[in-house]
Amino acid sequence: MSQPAKKLKATAALRDGPSTRRRILKAALKAFARHGFDGVSLRTIAVEAGVNHQLIGHHFGSKQDLWNAALDARYEDFQAFHRALSVAGDSSDPQEQFRACVKTIVEFTLSSPEVPCIHYHEALINRSARQNSDRYRRLLERQVARYRTLIERLLVQAQEAGIMPQIPVDDLWFVFQGAVLHRIIVAKESEHFTGVPIEEVVDAHTDAIVRSFAR
Repeated sequence: MSQPAKKLKATAALRDGPSTRRRILKAALKAFARHGFDGVSLRTIAVEAGVNHQLIGHHFGSKQDLWNAALDARYEDFQAFHRALSVAGDSSDPQEQFRACVKTIVEFTLSSPEVPCIHYHEALINRSARQNSDRYRRLLERQVARYRTLIERLLVQAQEAGIMPQIPVDDLWFVFQGAVLHRIIVAKESEHFTGVPIEEVVDAHTDAIVRSFAR
């Protein structure tokens, strides 16, 4: 096969292969997390993904379609990562089970803080939350609600095991989520005051959460 033919074949494989789609989704999540939906263009995402911006239309369509696809892909990762979260079903110490689950949540959030940052942008920086826009409602219904279901199940199990206070789960969810997310969202603040890179605080952060909530 001639060199031009090989180059064309390689270009076609890059254009149509799943690796291109994954690169675009990863770049989109990072861009939306940094700048919000309104603060980023498809051309910017294409540059960060290292692809022609027309490929985004080829794979996803509009910016809103890309937003939906990026958040859905991240939820699938989260669901796979958290499927085994449980404080029930065997003879292990429930508090140790709970600690292992909290550590899993902290590790995943630390490895992928984009969705909390996107939610922060939509709720506090952009006008979409205040305006109750369709995009913000979709974010709540497609992402937050599904994530919340998994975490609330864990919290209820911990309450049933007697290691969590009997606070209404709707209220407990917000307090627990605040404890998990805040340090990670303000990672530079954590690093400034502790002198420890955010990647190295998993155990300390996990212990602080468990000791704050578990009896």
